[in-house]
Amino acid sequence: MKTAAARRRPSRKSVVLPAVAPVFTLPGRARVRVEGLRRKPDVATRLTARLTGQPAIRRVQASTLTGNVLIIFDAPALDLRRLLAVVAEAAASGPMPHDPARPRAEGWHTLTADSVVRRLETSIAAGLDVEEAGARLARFGDNRLPEPRPKSTLEIITGHVMSVPVLVLGVAATLSIVSGAVIDAGVIIAVIGINAVVGYVTERRVERVLMSLQNATVPRALVRRENQDVLVPAASLVVGDVLVLRAGHEIAADARLVEVQALAVDESALTGESLPVSKRPHEVCADDAGLADRVNMIFAGTVVAEGAGLAVVTSTGRDTEIGRVRTLVGETAAPPTPLERQLDRLGRKLVGVSLAFCGGTLVLGLLRGVPLVEMLRSVISLAVAAVPEGLPAVATTTLALGVRRMSAQRTLVRRLAAVESLGATTVICADKTGTVTENRMSVYGWHLSGTEYRLPVAEYDARLARALAIGVLCNEAELANGGTEIRGSSTEGALLRAAQHAGFDYDPLRRRFPLLGVRPRQNGENWMATVHHDGERRLIAVKGAPEEVLARATHWLDATGSQPLTPEARRAIRAANAGFAARGMRVLGLAYRELAPGGEPAYDDLVWLGLVALSDPVRSGVREAIAACRTAGIRTILITGDQAQTAAAIARDLGIAHNGHVRVAEAGQLAGLDRAALAALAREIDVFARVTPEHKYEIVRALQAAGEVVAMTGDGINDAAALRAAAIGVAMGERGTDVARDVADVVLLDDDFGSIVDAIAQGRTIRDNITRALQFLLATNFSEILVTLGALAVGVGRPLSATQFLWINLLSDVFPALALATEPGSADVMKRPPLDPAKPLMSGAGLAGVGAEAAVLTATTLAAHGLAFASSGDSARAATVAFSALTTSQILHALNCRAGPSVGSVARNPMLSGVVGGTVALQALATQVPLLRRVLGVTPLAGGDWLLVGGAALASLGLVGLGRRSVPALRPAL
Repeated sequence: MKTAAARRRPSRKSVVLPAVAPVFTLPGRARVRVEGLRRKPDVATRLTARLTGQPAIRRVQASTLTGNVLIIFDAPALDLRRLLAVVAEAAASGPMPHDPARPRAEGWHTLTADSVVRRLETSIAAGLDVEEAGARLARFGDNRLPEPRPKSTLEIITGHVMSVPVLVLGVAATLSIVSGAVIDAGVIIAVIGINAVVGYVTERRVERVLMSLQNATVPRALVRRENQDVLVPAASLVVGDVLVLRAGHEIAADARLVEVQALAVDESALTGESLPVSKRPHEVCADDAGLADRVNMIFAGTVVAEGAGLAVVTSTGRDTEIGRVRTLVGETAAPPTPLERQLDRLGRKLVGVSLAFCGGTLVLGLLRGVPLVEMLRSVISLAVAAVPEGLPAVATTTLALGVRRMSAQRTLVRRLAAVESLGATTVICADKTGTVTENRMSVYGWHLSGTEYRLPVAEYDARLARALAIGVLCNEAELANGGTEIRGSSTEGALLRAAQHAGFDYDPLRRRFPLLGVRPRQNGENWMATVHHDGERRLIAVKGAPEEVLARATHWLDATGSQPLTPEARRAIRAANAGFAARGMRVLGLAYRELAPGGEPAYDDLVWLGLVALSDPVRSGVREAIAACRTAGIRTILITGDQAQTAAAIARDLGIAHNGHVRVAEAGQLAGLDRAALAALAREIDVFARVTPEHKYEIVRALQAAGEVVAMTGDGINDAAALRAAAIGVAMGERGTDVARDVADVVLLDDDFGSIVDAIAQGRTIRDNITRALQFLLATNFSEILVTLGALAVGVGRPLSATQFLWINLLSDVFPALALATEPGSADVMKRPPLDPAKPLMSGAGLAGVGAEAAVLTATTLAAHGLAFASSGDSARAATVAFSALTTSQILHALNCRAGPSVGSVARNPMLSGVVGGTVALQALATQVPLLRRVLGVTPLAGGDWLLVGGAALASLGLVGLGRRSVPALRPAL
């Protein structure tokens, strides 16, 4: 079938192809130089997008720095000559020579459904054939959204070089040149380069970690091809495909609706509208209608909230509405996390303080008659000492390491800022089914006209057989693989299995009563109905919340036949329902109605059949996880669509109670409450029952507006809005829907609720480790300032040069601080109250403790300097002793900043052990290797000098450790 798009193929003669040449080639791998690619991001973007759409090409990486393109391809399908031709065509400006113009994304809403079907040359009844779908896929490319362009090497390095602390170092290097200290200037510039390289390596590592942890699930779409409804990878959708829509489906492409059955779509991800939008395919919209007003269209990235329908794909990939948005924001850098912003503000404040110290020192020295050149060198030393070079790398590295640790624990973090929020979680709103329970439903028994049946049933009478039949008919699930696999909801699968165990083959029953239509569950109505026919007779099968189905029934079926439902009978049914619910069962009401031939479906005047009770076991480890959260000061609220008695019984079993009493609120109590009133209610409630997706969303929003940090857990489409609204959305990875996983911040790959506790502990540990690293950096940098000021104050001159301070900062700041980021969690990490996200990284008490520790490091260093000078009279040797004492003291100070209570517990962190040992050894080499001695301006040290150095370092280690244990007021608090 030749499409109109194919007939519009442009001529090759109108295109000027750029020059391409192979740089190197291997089977399946080639690097190609492309004319006009260097320093042209737009060319790189176009080239990557076009080559990625080629069938035999698997991966493309274009570099605007070198002008080369790395291509991974299927060698048997594509030889080098053909590959070079494809690259040249892809690099050409304008449309691809071999591609038709893509169908316009605009205007489909202004056409009738029949017009769209004709223009796209497809069939609603049959769909596209496989050959035509493959041809369109080859022409238009995969249905993939444009990926954001990763930062180039130059952009990353520039970002690290242009920070405020590095700019201060740049000024220091300039002043060093002015004052004649060329070697100092060279070392400063070298350190700037080293920091840029460290920052680049760290950022690239973070990128790799996050990319490797992306959800590997391949989205699929239900389409009609060659008269069959089949599941295909969403990436293979093409214009003209017929989408088959069901509740819960995530829409993978823009499409024009053709048929609907009570279809409503959640378009909040695209339009911001929180309520589902009812769709009307027969309307024709105005040309200027906004997205939210295009009621005859559906859009990629949105979700079918309820109902069913058919739609013809009109746009895929970057041509969809969400693809356009992604293209617009593709060049936008990801915003820094709140923690990174806090550290950036702190770094700027420290630079401001250091500049103030520098200015005051310069004025004081000049007033005392110290020569300008000497004062400039002192000021340079002071500025270099105060700059926290390691600060920017600490947050990024710590967060990345935390993400990697969580991945090892089968917890996928999809948003870096979520790691910070986890540690501050105060409330967990837990969806019941599939999260707290296993979502492995099985039928426990029935209550039919006063008689209770429990599995296994010895004999199936007519009433039970009819109840089984209604459970099979009012059911959209199927059993596969011999009944071991359920395709559909676990509740409906349990009803099919119950019929199967009773010896009923449900397929013949469904063939005898073919399905005419479905009345799906709707917002605020927890029941569904199916319409069937048997010859001329029509049958309505109903199941749902017992009280709602019972309210629509006027008769009930007993042993003698259909009888009017008396008040006594209703009371007996409600009592049976309460009995099942009190045992934690999920309970459904079953009813039916027979219609005369030709009669319109009506869902009242039903005949009540009875109740069916289903059990869903609580997941292993959930009780322990909830208890651990309680110890950590975190409340757990159970949120469910089940009736109150069922939810309360499960909450009691889980230990979700207040003083032994479970407080329950039902949906009816939430009506009319504003956000403040709802938040006040939520603070007193343990269980919300009979809630809708809108209720879940509003509960989460209300709690967060009241200052709570909410983690919402869920696995279904009905949880998606609440997952998105929560500070931390936590989805189940195995049994969760694609929609829930896509909107969540954290995915539990093993569906283990207990992993939430591990993730919260990891979030707290990450915050602790960043605080520890920050305490270490502040104490060590502040000690360098105090050493400089102290030496100037007592008149011994400038004990350390700018080069020496840079060496100290490189050796004893960056590496120990990064090692502290790998500290295991404290034993009491889940015995403390939640972190306050508004609390500054360093409190007043913490800063006081840091100041006291810096003073100890300073005092021991100056004492070693004084003793060395007194014993030798050599100022150069004394300065070298001070240099080594300060460096070694700072390195050992990392041991006092750990999570462990004693130096002996250093074994808990092998990385820190290695860093301490390695950096102390490097410091020893600095005074022994001639080249290092000359660059650093130090002298060799004798054995007695090393005793002074070791004594000063051990004294500072012991005094700080003693102070932390003995004077809690001076202990830097986490």
